[in-house]
Amino acid sequence: MDMKLSERRAKPAPAGEPNVSDVLEELRRELEREQLTVGELLGALNQRGSYFILLVLSVPFLQPIALPGVSTPFGLLLALLAIGLLLDREMAVPKRIARFALPRKGVSMLFGGSIRLFRKLERRSKPGRMAALVGSKGMLRFHALLALLAAVLLMLPLPIPFSNSLPAYVIACVALGYLLRDGAVQLFAYGFAVLTGLYFSLIAALGIEGLQLLFRRLWSE
Repeated sequence: MDMKLSERRAKPAPAGEPNVSDVLEELRRELEREQLTVGELLGALNQRGSYFILLVLSVPFLQPIALPGVSTPFGLLLALLAIGLLLDREMAVPKRIARFALPRKGVSMLFGGSIRLFRKLERRSKPGRMAALVGSKGMLRFHALLALLAAVLLMLPLPIPFSNSLPAYVIACVALGYLLRDGAVQLFAYGFAVLTGLYFSLIAALGIEGLQLLFRRLWSE
């Protein structure tokens, strides 16, 4: 039977629960102890909500190097989560994705850098700021649509720097803004969405080989 992700799990965590960075740190330690599958990871995160799962699954892609073999199944899962939030319904997770094993060492290292970033954001965040951006149903669905579009771009197996990280930052900022209840964080999501659109337009204009050649020339100078 396929696993299901429900919108009812996307409710904000009550006051007094650990910070996002603290929960990510616990998850990083768990990954260091044993290798987890995507299904096991989702089972551990179910009670924390769909937005927290969006955040965690976007973390491995926040670095500039593309991960073509991993981005497609993760992008599909992120897209299913976003569709569930957009339509306010449960979405089934394919068994093949649920059985996907997370690379223990690499994911743990990436979590470390992301945890430091999230701690800085948590210290500077102000719950309730620009509340309209995280409180209204219309904005929540708009952000779910934004995450869906970013997840579709993340799915593309492009061996080009930033082709994973830019869409992942859109998804991470959407999720983090909701979890921190800080609408100002959503402004970063909008900024990354604009950069993502421009970057993929450049890919369409130059082609993959042209963009790879451009990066090689920039790095060789």
